[in-house]
Amino acid sequence: MAHERKAGGQSPLWLGARVAEVEALFALALDAPTPAAERAALRELAAAAERLAAQARHVAAGHPLEHRPAVRVAPRSARARRRTAIALRGTDRIIAWTARAA
Repeated sequence: MAHERKAGGQSPLWLGARVAEVEALFALALDAPTPAAERAALRELAAAAERLAAQARHVAAGHPLEHRPAVRVAPRSARARRRTAIALRGTDRIIAWTARAA
């Protein structure tokens, strides 16, 4: 029985980060204070989901994801809000996981 090669390197980690981004944007859309803010968050959610799907297809084809250098983000931009939401959601999960383990 031959073993197939798994998705190499950090690809699963990068895909997991994209999943977390999609989850954070969904939470942002749910908590939007106005219909306009909800529509904007849903547009960002759709774009993030498309990036996740494209990268998953890339990895499924056997190509590893490459790390790109970090990009500076302007404060108060949509990207900064999204990254903040992702970081907050991640810290909430870590805290919840640690509290269960204690």
